[in-house]
This record gives sequence, C-alpha cells and structure tokens, in this order.
Amino acid sequence: MSFNWGKFYDVGLCLTNISEKEEYKRSAVGRFYYAAFGLVKNYYEENHHQKVPSNEGHSFLIKNLKNSNFKEEVDLGKNLEKLREYRNQADYRNRFNLINVKRAEKKYKTIAEILEELDENPLYLKFD
Repeated sequence: MSFNWGKFYDVGLCLTNISEKEEYKRSAVGRFYYAAFGLVKNYYEENHHQKVPSNEGHSFLIKNLKNSNFKEEVDLGKNLEKLREYRNQADYRNRFNLINVKRAEKKYKTIAEILEELDENPLYLKFD
C-alpha cells in the first residue's frame, strides 16, 4: 500500500496547534505543501501515465499542470505554485509572515477539493 500523502496535512495541523513558536509554524507550512505535492504528483502520474522526475519534479509538475488544456489542472498548478511559494518563504527567508500558515492550509484544502472533484468526475479515461 502506498503512503497517504494527505496525512502530512494532519501533521501540519498538529504543528500549528502544539506550539506558537515560529519553528513549528514554519514546519507546518512545509507539511501542508508536501501533503498537496504528494497528492497532486500521484494524480498526475496516474492520469498522464508519466513519472514526475525526481530532479526538478516540483517545477515540472507545476509547469505541466499550468499548461494543461483543462481548467481544473491549471487551477491545481496555480494553487500548488502559490503553496510552494509559502513553503519556500517558510524554509528560506529570515522574516516569516505568520498569516502564511493559514494561507497554506487554505491552499491545501483547495487542492484537495479539486482532486476530490477530479476523482468523482475524471478528465481522462481510466484503464484498469
């Protein structure tokens, strides 16, 4: 059985609630991002029958989704890109905007909703 990337969202929530310290908040943003990235990567690989490369995989996935002919995939790409910006800010900038924790959580939820809709109404034919 493969890992459920959505569980990282739970870890992010735990980190936001366990402490008000900045290191916990920054780490929560990262968990929200990787939860979304893992879910979107699985979606992409399953529906496009193409592996996301380990080198530059984040950029590859975002670029390909944003260039899709389907609005839902474009929306996935744009939301994942913004969530990645929040994660990069949390990981690399000295100054951290605490509001980005809530923004990151909201972006994750938006991505999860799009993926749920795509699961219920697929854009592609699935062959088993």
